Amino acid sequence: MDCPKCGTWNPDDKQVCWRCQTEMPKPVEKKPRKPTIFLGLPVWAWAMLVVLMVVWIAAQCVGPSLIGR
Repeated sequence: MDCPKCGTWNPDDKQVCWRCQTEMPKPVEKKPRKPTIFLGLPVWAWAMLVVLMVVWIAAQCVGPSLIGR
């Protein structure tokens, strides 16, 4: 992390700059993201189900004409 006053690089665990003794800002911790849930399943699972349904319906409609029935 760079010092806000002098711009000197300092390790993240330092509380003051080693060169100018300015107090270093505390690092901001990132909060973990929660997956978006819809009706008990993550959104990506719903998207996968929709894609599978579209493929299944397309196979039912187009498949017999490809086989020759």
